[in-house]
Amino acid sequence: MEQRIQQFHDDTKTIPTPPTARTLKQLNTLRKFIFKNQDYRFSDKEKNKLFACVEVYFTCFDRSATWTPESASAFPLIEDALKVPCFTTAQKSRLLKWYEEILAKQNQQPTREKAQTTELELEEENYDDFDWDAFEKE
Repeated sequence: MEQRIQQFHDDTKTIPTPPTARTLKQLNTLRKFIFKNQDYRFSDKEKNKLFACVEVYFTCFDRSATWTPESASAFPLIEDALKVPCFTTAQKSRLLKWYEEILAKQNQQPTREKAQTTELELEEENYDDFDWDAFEKE
């Protein structure tokens, strides 16, 4: 188990600056590994290495200068890491901060479809204020 975690840790040291498809595959492999081994009692050293891997992927995908809402994100990895009991409380609090940061970024930049839906909803709300009883009496 320790060798596999060391391999994940070594893989994160060689991540290219613009993430590639291989980087995304490694992220998904780490995500599956954490999920499958959530009942395993990792040593503190192993927990720290796994957490460092998650941190590197978060930095690489979500804090890069080339980040766009359409680009790949470490969000699923962070979401799964929050669900498993293998991380410490301090680590989970940092994961939660990253989780909220990603959600804020995603909500801050709405797509065109969301913006159009919002405009339609506003128009519908204006019709709700109309006094239909007064209209029928006229």
